[in-house]
Amino acid sequence: MMDPSDPIALAAEDAEASAAPAPGRRDRIFLRGLQFYARHGAKKAEQVIGQRFVVDVDWWHDTRPAAWADDIALTVSYQDVYEHVRAVVEDDLVQLIETLAERIATRLLDHFQLMEQVRVVVHKPGAPITGVFGDVGVEILRSR
Repeated sequence: MMDPSDPIALAAEDAEASAAPAPGRRDRIFLRGLQFYARHGAKKAEQVIGQRFVVDVDWWHDTRPAAWADDIALTVSYQDVYEHVRAVVEDDLVQLIETLAERIATRLLDHFQLMEQVRVVVHKPGAPITGVFGDVGVEILRSR
C-alpha cells in the first residue's frame, strides 16, 4: 500500500495515471523509483556534494510476440533499461534535469529498437528551493 505522505510515491501514481500511450498501442512496460546519487545541478554546491535523483521510465512497444513465445529476446529487458539509465545518471554530469531526462530518453531510443515511445521523469527531491515542497522534477515523452 502506498504511503500517502510520500511525495515520490504520489508523483509516481500521478505519472502512471497520466502516461500517454503511443498511437495504436496500449502495451507499456515501466520502471518506477530508480534511485541514484549524482552531482547534477546548476549550483556549485550540488556539483560538489551531490544528491539523490529518482527516475521513472515507461516505454511502449508491442509485447505480443514476446508474450506468445514466452521469450525475453523478443522484448525490452527492464534490467537492461535500468543499466542504461544508471549509466546516464551516474556518468553524465549536467546542470539541468531537463538535459538529464533528454539524455536518458535519447539513449534508450538509440539502444532499444523495439521501443516506439519512451517517457522519462526525473525527480529531484533535494532541489535547492527555499521553501517546503513535496517534489520537483521534469517529465518528457519522446517517440521515434
